[in-house]
Amino acid sequence: MDITVITLSRNRPVLLKRAISSVKNQDYEGKIDHLILIDDCWETASCLKDHYSSLPNLIWVLRGRRPKETSGPIHLAQLRNLGIRMAETEWVCFLDDDNEFEPFHLSKLLECAQANASPAVHSWIKVFNFDGTPYLKKRWPWSREDKEGEERYKIMAERGAVIPGSHTIRDSIHNLPYRCVDTSAWLIKRELLIDNPISNSFSYEEWRTNKAEDDKLQMGLMKAQVSIHCNELASLRYYLGGYSTNHDGSHTHSEQWKWKDIPHTE
Repeated sequence: MDITVITLSRNRPVLLKRAISSVKNQDYEGKIDHLILIDDCWETASCLKDHYSSLPNLIWVLRGRRPKETSGPIHLAQLRNLGIRMAETEWVCFLDDDNEFEPFHLSKLLECAQANASPAVHSWIKVFNFDGTPYLKKRWPWSREDKEGEERYKIMAERGAVIPGSHTIRDSIHNLPYRCVDTSAWLIKRELLIDNPISNSFSYEEWRTNKAEDDKLQMGLMKAQVSIHCNELASLRYYLGGYSTNHDGSHTHSEQWKWKDIPHTE
């Protein structure tokens, strides 16, 4: 069974190289296409042209932004849906350009899907600081404020989603409202996402509580009553400093989402 890995990238060619390598090094014996949608960045396009033109099954598309298009969860949802429509394989998954897969990520997810006859499966994740060291703080990294982050960490520890001293997050569809399954942890049948595209409708409350298209993806699958399974393997390496964890703007490789700059529904 063939798989397409969909990566969205903007202004992060160095990080993108790590993501590309992790897809290239998968131990899955079937065909893997890596579709990279470049979000209006000629530098990234030049990098791929110069260094990856001969890499089999690597497909990249440079997409210019339309007038008034701005960064944010709405824009990312639209691009992810575009990638799903462009893919031609039975299965699709996502890999953000600042994260990477363990070599067994896709093969073990597909094993889980086959064993459970499930069209949507996911893994757990391991969280790292931007410098590659394990994230071990007792603070929920997706919270904007320290106090809230410490409180949410305690709640997630009580639920068993985190274990103090470990950098593994046990992603689950039952971790709402504090945590959804990360977009890059999923493997999903493409037809399912064609019929249930990721919603790009966001309210101010959703922005305030740091909801993103990850939440919309999971909510859509749950609303469709899809049989979802987790393989309980931490095979996604998640690096902090991306859009959802760059709260103070210290990571210059990531943009910040400001409500006033994001086209929204309310």
